[in-house]
Amino acid sequence: MQLFRKALLPTDAPRVLLITGGSSGIGRAAALLFAALGDQVTVTGRRADRLDALRREVETRELPGMILPVIADVTDSDAMQRTVALTLAEFNRLDVLVANAGIGHRGALVEAEWADIETVLRTNIDGVIHSVRAAVPAMRASGGGHIVIISSVLGPLPGPYVSVYCASKAAVDALGRALRAELRADHIHVTVLWVGHTDTEFAERRLGQPGRVASRWPAMTPEQVAGGIARALERKPRTMTLRWRDSALLWAGRHFPGLAERLLAHIYG
Repeated sequence: MQLFRKALLPTDAPRVLLITGGSSGIGRAAALLFAALGDQVTVTGRRADRLDALRREVETRELPGMILPVIADVTDSDAMQRTVALTLAEFNRLDVLVANAGIGHRGALVEAEWADIETVLRTNIDGVIHSVRAAVPAMRASGGGHIVIISSVLGPLPGPYVSVYCASKAAVDALGRALRAELRADHIHVTVLWVGHTDTEFAERRLGQPGRVASRWPAMTPEQVAGGIARALERKPRTMTLRWRDSALLWAGRHFPGLAERLLAHIYG
């Protein structure tokens, strides 16, 4: 852990991170990792009990970092502005935004409930936009920073019966590419992380048809994805996948789209 910390930070100064959707899954694992690295982390979510449990775990384990839990919904722009204001009041700066909050959807587009479609789009697209708009002025004041957008391999390579979710991730992929150019002069780097199948409660909370999908595709742990976020902060790539199999699937989608479509139909049923 100490060697990893040394590789990530040229100085002993802790970074200040804002992680959205941190009450479970990838966001929670990332918050614990960065607290273990000695960073100061604001974590947002809608479940107060989960956020409080995360803070207590950091304290119980006596991790060197600090957790600031903030109850906030990323679809509420005022809530995200308030979150950044609380972060600045507590830590005096903001260096990293991990735009992680998101929700899935499973089912045919034409049969889907409009309320479910709207929830996915508002959470996965508007949530990233509200988070970025709140965080960037604070990063500018801090002299720069890094935005990591948690996307999916299904952004560049959409699959059947997840069209709404795929569309939302394709949108934030485009947003990330545009932001890289817009924020370069502010010394704010943007990375889009294409995450593959991960074993979290994401499937259980998915809208539309419940239950797990992609059972034929091996799942990562949230801790593996959290490690990928840490590597992204170190290496500053434009885009990044975490496993060779996900990279291979994206390569097949670019060069052999028919084959990729058949693979996705097999994976997603």
